[in-house]
Amino acid sequence: MIIIPREEPAVSDLNSYYLKIDKLLEHFQGDLGTGGVYFKSPTSEAVVFFDEDNLINGYYRDKKDEFKGEAALSKIIETASKNNYSVTVYYILPERVYYWANLSNAEPLHSDLSSEFTDLESLIKKLENEKITGYIDVKLNQNAGGGFLFIYNGEVIGGASAKGAGELDRSVEYRDDLIKRCREAGGIFNVKKIQLSKITTLSKPSIRKKPQPVLTAAKPVLKQKVKARPQKDFHRVLMMLEDLLVLLERVVRSNKRIKIDFETLLNKQFVDKVDEYDFLDPFAAEFKYSNGKIIFSGKASQKELVASIVKCAKDMTAGLGMTALFRKYLGTWKKNYTDEIIDFNIEI
Repeated sequence: MIIIPREEPAVSDLNSYYLKIDKLLEHFQGDLGTGGVYFKSPTSEAVVFFDEDNLINGYYRDKKDEFKGEAALSKIIETASKNNYSVTVYYILPERVYYWANLSNAEPLHSDLSSEFTDLESLIKKLENEKITGYIDVKLNQNAGGGFLFIYNGEVIGGASAKGAGELDRSVEYRDDLIKRCREAGGIFNVKKIQLSKITTLSKPSIRKKPQPVLTAAKPVLKQKVKARPQKDFHRVLMMLEDLLVLLERVVRSNKRIKIDFETLLNKQFVDKVDEYDFLDPFAAEFKYSNGKIIFSGKASQKELVASIVKCAKDMTAGLGMTALFRKYLGTWKKNYTDEIIDFNIEI
């Protein structure tokens, strides 16, 4: 199974018969910067990951063979005109592209852990505390399937069903369901670690002066325009932050042992971060949250604003010992704001 974040593609439904693969990769290095090109045919599938300067890694598999790295890239180029791959190009966050590119190179960390002695939820918490980057491969007993949980710097960033087609599920519900099924059926866990510090890339492509055409002259085909990643609608960004703070307030107020008013706790977080985010200063009143609404009159960028509020939410729940509870509330919020979470690289 090839796992790649498959949000809305930059380009889809290209046919490899009309493509020069090396030029295709070079083109999207220039246009997207970081991403992955996914190739799918009835008998095989493959992927090549890239950043602006390098081809990072490749993976190819069919019914008989499996190749990685340079061998995979050579196989893709060799078979492109024969297999008529359907080609899809995805943008991947620069911070995450090396993670996804090196899943196939992950090294064993814990092997054949039995649910009889190891609880999956406890294992996840252990890996979170150790800030592990890698994944857990869960194989359930009783032919109950299984799945994968992907962990980046100690945080579960998604999962995928063992019987699926490689789609990434970012919801908390997926993780909780896998934990539940594991407790019911039992299973075996294998943990693999990705050593990002040891990552090497494939050979560098030639220096580009401008994006190159990706089509051969075999047949005139209209090129699909890469979708730009525009500045987010500011009203929607504020809605996302409002909904996040509403959930945070609900979680805090549900704990009867907390006697301090929520807005007082929030303002304390703001004061603690004034040196980094001066617009949070309660006395300046550029940012105010009250009764489920945000009023913002400052000039901070969207990125700064989102980063500041997410950091406040994380620090508050951590200080109150409510991080796990808070994350359980976030499933619907993450689904509603998937694009924003990806674009702002929100980790919560």
